[in-house]
Amino acid sequence: MYFEGIEKNQTRLWIINSLLELLGRKEYHDITINMIVDHASLGRRTFYRYFNTKDDAMKYITELLMDQFADTVIRNNSHGTKEVAIAYFQFWEQYIDILLLLKKAHLLYFIEDNLTELVIQVAKKVKHIPANLPLEKLGKHYEKHNYEFSIKLAGFWKATILWCEENPRKTPEEMAKLITELFS
Repeated sequence: MYFEGIEKNQTRLWIINSLLELLGRKEYHDITINMIVDHASLGRRTFYRYFNTKDDAMKYITELLMDQFADTVIRNNSHGTKEVAIAYFQFWEQYIDILLLLKKAHLLYFIEDNLTELVIQVAKKVKHIPANLPLEKLGKHYEKHNYEFSIKLAGFWKATILWCEENPRKTPEEMAKLITELFS
């Protein structure tokens, strides 16, 4: 089970774990909703109570991952770049199987396409930015730093992909030191 103890709704847990388990054996485009619910021993209508499409289930998985990352930042009381980087790589170390699975299945775009919004949600949850600040106001507020943020975020993500392929992987502390040096 990939999200045991994290997802509170048992039925949704069965659905997303079923999808991830099937991804280990099949191509994403070959996986049907019937396969997901059969593997989870659920009915098709049950799937539609939680998700409209298989893509919605994948988006939910990425949101759940980012929520767990936010919890790691909070738990570690991470504030500076180095502390957040350590928490970030500790988090991905814990979920390396999912990261590698998404990479192998060419599904990282579920994270990449929404990376800015996902990171903003994390920043709101960990109170690095005000939770009630609307996204459109956030863009205006940080407009002068928009390119810098985008470049750093993209670099951080690409470093994550390189890191996950390493054998042996650098420790979270080693990655944090590298990231801190690059961003200073």
